[in-house]
Amino acid sequence: LTNYLAKQTHNRTSEWMDEFSLLTSSLKSCPRSIKSNLEASKLYSGLVPQMLDLDKALSLIKNAHSIDPTYCDVHMQYAHVYFQQEKLIPFEEELVEALLCPFSMGQAMTNWNRYWQVMLSSGDSVPKERYTKYMQRIQGEIDKAEKEDASKAKKDSGRDEILY
Repeated sequence: LTNYLAKQTHNRTSEWMDEFSLLTSSLKSCPRSIKSNLEASKLYSGLVPQMLDLDKALSLIKNAHSIDPTYCDVHMQYAHVYFQQEKLIPFEEELVEALLCPFSMGQAMTNWNRYWQVMLSSGDSVPKERYTKYMQRIQGEIDKAEKEDASKAKKDSGRDEILY
């Protein structure tokens, strides 16, 4: 029994030695883990160059997204994979979603600015039209969030008056 437990402990400990074995183990024990699917997707999308498999990466992201469609972290990863696949329209659309996610907003903004600086410098009107459409969507979401915040602040201040 002691040898068996020692072997199990050794095997489990070795799974924690690198990202791949840890995430593989995690996906085996909990295949519906959103975070494990997302992180494994990152490994296959170039984080570990020798494991590059964009179809596998996309499959894992889709699985994570199907488990919880409100889990907004997936959009930055979708954008990353679509860019590598040179699918620019899906990349742009997912990047907009990543911009609207508080957890990926910073990285998305950096990528957004770099990408559109190049695209808009071409002088072509088609990218400019898409950019304008995306910016209108983003501004609409910002306006909506500001209204919600103002409404919440008003409700909170009313509660404070009642408490005091």
